[in-house]
Parts: sequence; structure tokens; C-alpha cells
Amino acid sequence: MTEKLQIFCGPADRSGRRVVIANHDGSERHRDRFNTDSDYHRRKFREAVVEKLSLPDQAHEWLEQRIIQAADSEDLRTDDNTLVTSQPILVSMADIDPRPIRWLWPQRIPLGRITLLVGMPGVGKSFFTCDMASRISTGTPWPDGTESPQGSVIFVSCEDDPHDTIRPRLDAHRADVSRICMLASVKQSDDEGQESEVIFTLEDSDALELALQQIEDCKLIVVDPIGSFLGGRTDAHRDNEVRAVLAPIAMLAEKYGPAVLVVAHRRKAGGAIADDMALGSRAFTGIARSVWHLSRDNEDKSRRLLLPGKSNLAAEQTGMAFTIAGEPAAVSWEREPIAMTADEALALEGKASGKSSALEEAVSWLKLYLAEGCKPGQEVKEAAERDGIAIRTLERAKKELEVVCGPDGFGGPWVWKLPDVPSLRQDFPEFANEKTLAESVTLGGLCTGTLDMGDTVF
Repeated sequence: MTEKLQIFCGPADRSGRRVVIANHDGSERHRDRFNTDSDYHRRKFREAVVEKLSLPDQAHEWLEQRIIQAADSEDLRTDDNTLVTSQPILVSMADIDPRPIRWLWPQRIPLGRITLLVGMPGVGKSFFTCDMASRISTGTPWPDGTESPQGSVIFVSCEDDPHDTIRPRLDAHRADVSRICMLASVKQSDDEGQESEVIFTLEDSDALELALQQIEDCKLIVVDPIGSFLGGRTDAHRDNEVRAVLAPIAMLAEKYGPAVLVVAHRRKAGGAIADDMALGSRAFTGIARSVWHLSRDNEDKSRRLLLPGKSNLAAEQTGMAFTIAGEPAAVSWEREPIAMTADEALALEGKASGKSSALEEAVSWLKLYLAEGCKPGQEVKEAAERDGIAIRTLERAKKELEVVCGPDGFGGPWVWKLPDVPSLRQDFPEFANEKTLAESVTLGGLCTGTLDMGDTVF
């Protein structure tokens, strides 16, 4: 049967994973994403192909060779940048079985897909996710009366302490905590057998897959907040980098079936479209199949509104409202639905607060963008423009935050970072007693003179 079997490999990403497709006779196929340098993952792929396509055991050796050859050919094509003949893989829609959409929360949150939850800090996003996890762990119906499938939940969270925040909130919502796990770190082994623990990020989709294999009844994965788990090499403001991280997670969700709820912070300034208010790249809302927005009620700040945004898989649903009350505090849902969309709430919010401050938005954006350390100035400006912040406003925000500016090493690019006096004196000792670059400057002997750039250095 192998004479009708073809193996195709895509280019490797930064972590070495690539899409591998086994196509049999143009009608049957198996697709996965893994590191083809790994004996273990090649074997798992071979086993899946042999089982799915009903191949004889002798096909293992042929598959092993073809996987390696296809991966090497793709790497050679990429390295040489040479033109090769591409063969399209066409699948007739008549050969594709229609499948119904499976729902975690009917018509609101789909299983096997990514859903985005957007909200300002402090509006109750973690209370909402704890309420969701509790209902799933016990099989308690959703607030609108629809059925909730009982199963397990995986939390990927860093902003709330599991001991004094997450566990007490789950207890307050009467969760079955034996069905709820936290994925906090990953144990790694080097070639010499030395083990170490590292913080989990979504770049390590292999670790997440192993967790899903261990928790077979997982119905929900909560990532809170998404910006903390993209990995150090991913810029949250670049579409291609965000998609490169989230695409494998979407594939795992489809393969194993859980819903993935990605929690994102919202920008402070107003706007016309709620889905565009999520901090970072538009790829977050692009790859999500459903988007929900959590905000405070303008007329009652103790009341939270869960309102619909984007919905690709179902008709737009009504919003819902809840309060956070009691001791210990827990979510209390209202029975009546809310006939309002996230866009409509955003418009009302803008009218209530008056004209939004572009400077406040830029200050908030710049503070978050530089939170992880120094960034090249040109990169900061390009990211700001992509997020709709004018360069002149960015410069005002830089002055407002007293952003530190200086060259990154001898002849390096000009970098920006948030003010940190001890770090500044260490990095730029020549300016330990200076106020701005407008004064007479000598920076590592590279430039001397009077500048009127207004860049704060101390």
C-alpha cells in the first residue's frame, strides 16, 4: 500500500516543530505537528498513520525513511532558497465527513477551539474562570440553564496565587478540586540526564500535549493572562509570531477536544470596535472562534457584564450579568439576559467618560510594552503604530513615564526602558548625575554635544 502513500513536511519553526502530512491515495490523510528530529515523535506519528490508514507493520520502516527524507528536503529547499516544483494536495469536499460543532457552553464557548475573554484588570475575569471551572468539575448547569459537561480543567495562570486566591475561590464556588490542575512548570532533561524545572509557556506545546494525554477528560484549559505565556521569543504585537504560538495550541484543542479560554487584558482608551481593544496583536481575536468581553456596568460598578463580541460558530448570543458578593466572595449570576453587545457597551462607556485620552492610552501601552525590559526604539515605534498610537503621542508618553534611553553597547541600537535608578547607573554611569540628553552629554565616547531630543535618562 505504500506505493500510494506520500509524506509531506513543512518548514520547521523556532522550536523545531513542523507540520507532517501522510496522504494516502489522495483521499485519506493524517496530519500532525512535531519535531522530526525526535525518535519518539516520529514513532508516535508512524503508529498513528499505520493505525488510521490500516497499513501493514512493514510500513513503519518505509514511513521512518520518508519522514526523514521529506524533512531534510524541506530544510535544503529553505536553506538554498531554490525554486522547487510544488504538488498541490486536493481533497474533494465529497470525501469530508460533516461534523456538528461540540459545545462546552452551548452557543457560547465551543469545545476544541480557542475562545478569547477580554477585560480590564480587576473586573472579575479570574472569578469568572473559577466559576466556569467549578461548574465543569461538578457538572453544574451553566447560568443560562444549559447543560455543562462534567470533566477536568487545567489552569495556566501566574497573576493569582494558587494558595491564597485560586484554591479559596474554587472552594467558594463549591468546585471538585480533585478535577482541577495547574500547569505551572515543565521538567526538562538534558543529554547528560540532568533535570531542571522551567516555567511553562505555550511555546512548549509538547508539554501541554503530554498533560492532555494524562488528563483524558479535560474539558477546559484556562490561560490567564495570555501575555505571560507566549514565551520570551514572541512579540505579542506581531501577528505572525502570535499565530506561530497559538496555531499549535489550536491543533491540540481540535485533536483532544477541550475548550481553550485565553484571557487578555484590554486597552484603557475607548474605541468603536470592542474586539480591537484587546492588548497586543489582532491575531488573538483572529484565531479565536468566539470572543467575550467582561466589563463593569457604567451605572452600577458592582455589576459585571459578560457581553458577546466575535462569534464564528453560532448566532450572536445575549449577554449576561453577575455580581461578586459574599464571604468568601463568589459569583452570583442574574437570571435575566442582557440585550447588549460589547460594541454597544463600549460606545456607552465612551459617552460616560467623555473624550478618551490618547495620552493615557499611550502611557498604559508603553508601560506594558517595556515591562519585560529594554526594547529598541525603532521597534517600539513600529509596534505603537501597528496599535494605532501616533508617534507624537508616543513621545509624550515616553516623557510622561521618564523612559530611559541609551545605546545598547558599542555602536548598538538606541534602546528604551522604564526608569530604574540602580540599573541606569550601572548601564550608563556617565549619566549618574544628569537629567536629560538636552544637557551636555558624553555617552561612552560615542557622541558629544547638545541634543534637544528630550530623552530622559535619570
